[in-house]
Amino acid sequence: MPYRFVLMKQQLCSAPVKPTVLIVIRSTPNQRVKRDAIRTTWGNPCTYDTQRVELLFLVGKHTGLKSASVDFGLRLEFQRFRDIVQYDSADSYRLLPNKQQAAFHLINKHCFNFPFVFMTDEDFLINIPNLTDYILKLPINDYISFVGGHLYGNSVPIRENTSKYYVSLESYPNRTIPPFVAGGATLMATSLTGQILSEMSKLKTKLHLEDVNLGLILKKLGVMPKNIREICIVEKLCNRIPLRQRIAAHGYNTPTKLRKDWQKLNLTVDCSK
Repeated sequence: MPYRFVLMKQQLCSAPVKPTVLIVIRSTPNQRVKRDAIRTTWGNPCTYDTQRVELLFLVGKHTGLKSASVDFGLRLEFQRFRDIVQYDSADSYRLLPNKQQAAFHLINKHCFNFPFVFMTDEDFLINIPNLTDYILKLPINDYISFVGGHLYGNSVPIRENTSKYYVSLESYPNRTIPPFVAGGATLMATSLTGQILSEMSKLKTKLHLEDVNLGLILKKLGVMPKNIREICIVEKLCNRIPLRQRIAAHGYNTPTKLRKDWQKLNLTVDCSK
C-alpha cells in the first residue's frame, strides 16, 4: 500500500551534489533523546561529506500514551532539524515490515538519485566515512542489485513462542530460511526498491521479521545478499575488528555509551564542507 508522509521537507534528497548514499534511521517517535545523541555524534554533518550523504530519521505515528504530545513534539523537532520523515501509520516493533515498506516507497519516489540506501536503527553507531569508502570501492555492476550487511546464510525458523523472533508453523511452514542480512544495518542499491515493493505486495504471508521478508523477496528476484564483515551485529564475532575499522556497530542502547565510543574514534570535524 502507498504511504502518506505527514512530515517531510520539500527538498528531500536534492542537496548532495554527488549523491552516494541515503542513510535512513528507523527511529521511534518518542525517542528524541536517541535522535539528539545521533545528531551530535555520528550523524553530525560536520563529520561526513554532505556532498555525497544525506541522513534522515523515519518514524511512524505514536500509538501509546500521550500520542498527541509526542506528535506535537515531533513537529517542533522537525521544524528545527528538518531531518525527520513521518509516515501516517502506526509505529511499533511488530510493525517493522510497514516501516520498511514506507522506507522503500520514500526512496523509490523521492530519493532515486542516490545509488545506495543504508537502513539502520537508532541503537547503532555508524562510521559514515567508512561506509562511503566501502561504497566507492564497489564495482559498477553492484550498483544494480547489491544488498549487503551481516549475513545469516543458514537459518531455521525459531519455533519457541517466547522468543521475539518466533515464527509459527502456520505462518511459515518451511524448514529453512533463505539467506538474509540483519535489518538493523542493510546496504542496498536503490535500483532494487521498485522490484522489492512490487514483490512485497505479492507476499502471501508477511512475517513481523522484516529482514526475513526481504530475504524471501531477494530469493525470488535471484539476488544473493552479501556479507560485510565490518558491519558488526554480534560483538563476539567482531572482537578482532577495531572500532575504527567498522562500518556499523550494534548495541548502543544509551546515549552515554554512544558518545563514549564516538569520542574514541576521534574523527575529523569540519563544518566548512
